[in-house]
Amino acid sequence: MHSLTPTDITYIRATGRDPEAVAAQVEILKSPRVSAPLIREAVVGDGIEQFQTYDPAALLALNEKAASEGRISSFVPASGSGTRLFQSLLDVYRNEQTDLEQIRRKASQGDAVSADALAVLENIETFAIWPELEQHGCSPRSSQEVLQALFGSDGLRYHELPKGLIPFHRYEDDVRTAFAEHIHEAAAITAGRNNNCRIHFTVSDLHRRRFEEDWLREQPALERALGVRCQVEFSVQSPAADTIAVDLDGNLRRDNSGNIIFLPGGHGALLPNLAATGGDIVLIKNIDNVASRSRAAEVIEIRKQISGLLLLIQSQVHDAIRSLRRGDDPGEALQFLERQFGRKIPDSCTDERARRDYASAQLNRPLRVCGVVATLEHAGGRPFWMDVAQQGPMLQIVEGAEVDLSDPEKKEQFFRSRYFNPVDIACGLRDVDGNRFDLHRFTDPGRAIIAEKVLQGVPSLLYEHPGLWNGGMALWNTLFVEIPGFAFNPVKTLSDLASPGHLA
Repeated sequence: MHSLTPTDITYIRATGRDPEAVAAQVEILKSPRVSAPLIREAVVGDGIEQFQTYDPAALLALNEKAASEGRISSFVPASGSGTRLFQSLLDVYRNEQTDLEQIRRKASQGDAVSADALAVLENIETFAIWPELEQHGCSPRSSQEVLQALFGSDGLRYHELPKGLIPFHRYEDDVRTAFAEHIHEAAAITAGRNNNCRIHFTVSDLHRRRFEEDWLREQPALERALGVRCQVEFSVQSPAADTIAVDLDGNLRRDNSGNIIFLPGGHGALLPNLAATGGDIVLIKNIDNVASRSRAAEVIEIRKQISGLLLLIQSQVHDAIRSLRRGDDPGEALQFLERQFGRKIPDSCTDERARRDYASAQLNRPLRVCGVVATLEHAGGRPFWMDVAQQGPMLQIVEGAEVDLSDPEKKEQFFRSRYFNPVDIACGLRDVDGNRFDLHRFTDPGRAIIAEKVLQGVPSLLYEHPGLWNGGMALWNTLFVEIPGFAFNPVKTLSDLASPGHLA
């Protein structure tokens, strides 16, 4: 821990963190960046499957059976704030450019911020935030009144709310937040014959009470409307998972007292939260990706099929493990491994015992089925075959931040992928005996994400844990399946709520 002083070590321990882990983060930040060893992009027929090759009714039946047994739950990362959602409106308000004609003129000149703000202000009555703005006495034709009601000192100040509690969809009889929409969706997928719906939200510590209060207020009406009992849980990212940053010379970033600055460690820090749910079949989806009820039925069917596909493959994995335990010839299990997950037995495994041990070790690990969308429109993770240390080629979700995009060849290889990870994932978190996997055993610590940001005016490199569905699940068995674009309905700015997936 030569990069830390004795005072640093004392401070780190006093905050409940591990000095050795912090020292390791410093060394990674100071070391040369290593680009993810991509082999080739996953495509249909080579890493990506299609639902057409399966019986949809059979997949839906598997989901319904597991739901009736209480095996399925939802996990929704929901710590994002509403600031980015309202950023364009906030910018024009702070720049005192609140006149609609002025905004329209700047938009016509190619100003992207003004164009985004204009898309909202010209159609403000169609957004789910309008009823509250109207109650504040706003005229839909006055951009000044709307912006003042949103951001003034006595205004609604939605940008200070968590994204999950901002009104997303407006219906004739209801206005729903993203939080409420996810509960509706989870109820349709996870509630079985016992009518129990289980959903877990990870939220920021700052906003946890807001979520809890909102749930207490909304629970009776929601449960009556859905006809289910909802078990809604909340957790926050542990401060122990916070990470560090260095300046461009490799010096630790410190506060005015000289203490190390700790920062949230990215969504990979949520792995302990996922493990702590104790779930069996867990469906992961981000808080801002939820459709309005006009499209919900189609989206729900796709998610049930993803869940059903996981259950189908999981049953085959468990059958293969039981066969190995019985002492059957490992050949069939090895063929399944290669056919389903692309895993080829090493040349060093020559005798039957080694072949059986290899097959058992490769099969006995967490399983996930990840929906992927054929699109070039979105930045973010993409599906690849990647060379994983001591494992060989494995299917992975790779972020652009893990690839040296300054290298033209590596950049071309990354963007050659025609598929995008929308974070619509079904996870199998228990083994053949029903025991929980130790998820930390199946991560790749070497896939930490190095983010470049300006902190307190200083260009800095931030350490982020291997992404939850990137390096955090690197050693899981993975299956990608193509899903239709209508199943992905993200909301990054308020204007996105005017897209087809969010219309009533």
